Amino acid sequence: MSHPVSPPTHPAAPARLSLAGDSLEQLRARLMTDGQASFRADQVFNWIHARRTFDFDEMTNLAKSLRLHLNERYSVVDLDVQRRVRSQTSNCEKFLFRLADGAWIEAVWMGFEKRSTLCVSTQVGCALDCAFCATATMGFRRHLSAAEIVQQVLWVTAQPGLELSNVVFMGMGEPLHNYENVAAALRLLHDDRGLALSRRRMTVSTAGLVPQIRRMTADDLPCKLAVSLNAVTNEKRSALMPINRKYPLDPLFAACKEWTEATGQRVTFEYILMEGVNDGPDDIRGLRARLSRLPSKLNLIYYNPTERGFQSSGQPVYQRFFDELQNAPFTVTLRQNMGTDIDAACGQLLVKEERAEAAE
Repeated sequence: MSHPVSPPTHPAAPARLSLAGDSLEQLRARLMTDGQASFRADQVFNWIHARRTFDFDEMTNLAKSLRLHLNERYSVVDLDVQRRVRSQTSNCEKFLFRLADGAWIEAVWMGFEKRSTLCVSTQVGCALDCAFCATATMGFRRHLSAAEIVQQVLWVTAQPGLELSNVVFMGMGEPLHNYENVAAALRLLHDDRGLALSRRRMTVSTAGLVPQIRRMTADDLPCKLAVSLNAVTNEKRSALMPINRKYPLDPLFAACKEWTEATGQRVTFEYILMEGVNDGPDDIRGLRARLSRLPSKLNLIYYNPTERGFQSSGQPVYQRFFDELQNAPFTVTLRQNMGTDIDAACGQLLVKEERAEAAE
């Protein structure tokens, strides 16, 4: 069900720059340019990232003149929460945010038995046009800034009752298409002076941008790697995910192997089972052959139906995939189906809202 959301105490004007995306070093440089002492930046950073305080007036160890200056020039979280929808069938909540320029994005919080995960967006829309994805119907509009990515995490962690242990970059957009801002957000969330999320608690999911995977490896980004696979032949994957025509399976798996060798971590391959598309015996054999070549984990995912014309494979099919791959040399998991009743698939809620707004 939807929950009313109170307006922010200090609505941020688009002209004010959010400090949420500044590293401590960037914040020191910014405030020193404004004539402030370096240690003031340390205080502001602590208020924002360690204490999750977004109102400069509540930063009580700052001088009143500095608080006034910050309010005039900067903001922290300027997301405007349009809708907050709680699932009635699973421990899941979806948020629809309007950004300062009027663009909309989504984030989804999921509570599990031993962890709680926030799925964040990295772009407004997406350029990759995957056949099964609701976000693809929007096309690509723009990248999110590092601040806009981090703000999603900060806002959710400040909500009563929403614990957070993990962050996954699996929402709207292709994270590695927005590499610089995603890398900056990861490093900021990893900073032990703030949220201090470990690299094992952050995951970046990509459709398979091979050069950027190699760049992740070289840059040693503090995260795990997940690849949206969804098919084990180039013909089938290219039909579902056009990016495969540019970066087909062999180069993709070679880049993933380089990443595992450099980091010592497994790659998670995400496989959305769609009825009559990628759920046959040949697909099981193909998964076994492909994933056995490197340290990996296979995550079998229920498809949240969209208007793209695909249907989720039934429970017996999921169980068959799971059972027949149990003795493979990689881990297989069934992802819990969550959020179907709140349009939890990427872009679903936003697309519906935009259509309703256009019809008014």
